Amino acid sequence: MHISQRAFLLTLASLLALWLAGTGLSFAARQPAWDTWVLKVDVIRNDGTRDLGSGVLIGPERLITNCHVVRNAREIRVSQGQDSWLASPVMGDAYRDLCLLRLPGHPGNPPPIAEPGSLKVGQAVYAAGYSGGTFGTSTGRVKGLFTCDCDGGKVIQTSAQFEPGASGGGLFNEAGELVGILTFKSHSGGIFHFAIPIGWMKQLSQRPLSDRQDREPFWENPSRSSGYFLAACDLSAKKKWQDLLQLTQEWERQEPYNPQAWMASGRANLGLKRLHRAARDFQKVLELDSTHAEAQWELQQLELELGQPLPGS
Repeated sequence: MHISQRAFLLTLASLLALWLAGTGLSFAARQPAWDTWVLKVDVIRNDGTRDLGSGVLIGPERLITNCHVVRNAREIRVSQGQDSWLASPVMGDAYRDLCLLRLPGHPGNPPPIAEPGSLKVGQAVYAAGYSGGTFGTSTGRVKGLFTCDCDGGKVIQTSAQFEPGASGGGLFNEAGELVGILTFKSHSGGIFHFAIPIGWMKQLSQRPLSDRQDREPFWENPSRSSGYFLAACDLSAKKKWQDLLQLTQEWERQEPYNPQAWMASGRANLGLKRLHRAARDFQKVLELDSTHAEAQWELQQLELELGQPLPGS
């Protein structure tokens, strides 16, 4: 390994640790600089096809994006306004879908970062990326926080919408802090947009260069083995309520203390017009997570629809 590259890799873990600890200016001290934090990624793949994505700066000459954005890339060029840089992958975790790029000569202007694990359901968030190749932002809320077989944080479902080209962009909280990396949408459409948590970057520095593009990301084939929530979101998008209810019954047996399992059950019962059963599911969610804003909202809507207060609400 070249000496300069060795030094770069040796310092990466400590740099990421500092960044993950929340260094950077507070949002109160400056307005969000979305377009200086989030850059455009142009890719020419080995078969000659072209594709677009986004990436988030994490320091001088360093950019985080999704591995699926740069998969099988022959050339990667990152641009910011009229300036562009020829980028190269340094390391990655294809399963978690996080890759680090090096941008020689880029001074870097990273955003502040939230404390990993601080995000709550119902919290306002902002998605920033190059949807369709044009920079833009959208506003929404955290709809769910889901566990999978990846340590370091929970996958974020958000109503802040984004389109192809925004993958690898940033999801920010109201304080202007980075909370996740925009990554994928449900295969079945709908408003099921997902970001991977910034806590997963801790594992990134432990991955070799070879673990960059060969594996499929965890979300690419929704199934029980890749996480109940992916299969549940797929069924929700298709409005297959009976199938969703059967899935959530299995999910609840496997993870009885997971509020998202009961949340999915409640939505299945809503779809099947079993309002009182749905109410019990949402109340169970609040027993497990009293701050769960989505369950609180659903119960309020049910009280209006039923015309009576619900026990324990």
